[in-house]
Amino acid sequence: MEMTWLKVDPWQTHEGLLHGFMGRSGGKSTGAYCGLNLSYRVGDDNKTVSENVCDMKLAVGIHDGRIVTMKQVHGDDVVEVTDKKIKEAGECDGMVTAEPGIFLGVLTADCVPILLLAPKHRRVAAVHAGWRGTLAGIAAKAVQQFKDNHGIAADAIEAAIGPAIGRCCYEVGEEVAQPMRERWGALAEACTDRSHAKPHIDLPALNRAILEQTGIPRKQIHSLGSCTSCSGEQFYSYRRARGETGRQMSFIGWKS
Repeated sequence: MEMTWLKVDPWQTHEGLLHGFMGRSGGKSTGAYCGLNLSYRVGDDNKTVSENVCDMKLAVGIHDGRIVTMKQVHGDDVVEVTDKKIKEAGECDGMVTAEPGIFLGVLTADCVPILLLAPKHRRVAAVHAGWRGTLAGIAAKAVQQFKDNHGIAADAIEAAIGPAIGRCCYEVGEEVAQPMRERWGALAEACTDRSHAKPHIDLPALNRAILEQTGIPRKQIHSLGSCTSCSGEQFYSYRRARGETGRQMSFIGWKS
């Protein structure tokens, strides 16, 4: 089966840049992880996961480079990755690099994967934004790191928001909705549907609004993919599976 690989059309003009949001189709995992599971942390057979990773790298053109992932903890730490020998950046939920040959990978199954690109500076970032990370503003913190550490203005940054659970399926309690409202005010309210018994939050839309608030122009923020919970054939969904499932990968980096 052919792999699902979603790409930002304008980004394909940047020579040497590889990026994308993978789906679950095309892998060798079976059972609850059926498809292209790319996480070693969910209970799948490690050998099968390794085969999936190799197949995915071959399919997208990462032949000699390394995909660096994170031990995602639903926090707001963003780290700089410069070591080409590491496979994991430790406990964090965001990574930044300008090193060619390093591809930053985010693993998700409902949370929001966000890729950032500063093409003129050849710097990239990958962010994992669940509700806790969104509450803490991890996407904005990644943009701020571009500014503070590298002198890159927000209007020089582009962003891509990948497949995640949509407002249609993301029902939450007030223990989530209220802190979001307190932290993000009108931005959160605009992304909350209160027509149901419990609030439904549009996490991708809220992260888009947060990115716009940092100064990234709206036209430079791209959204790809459908609701992961609705699209069982295309994507893994933790909520739909009620816990036991695989993870799809989103990635970005420069070949040279």
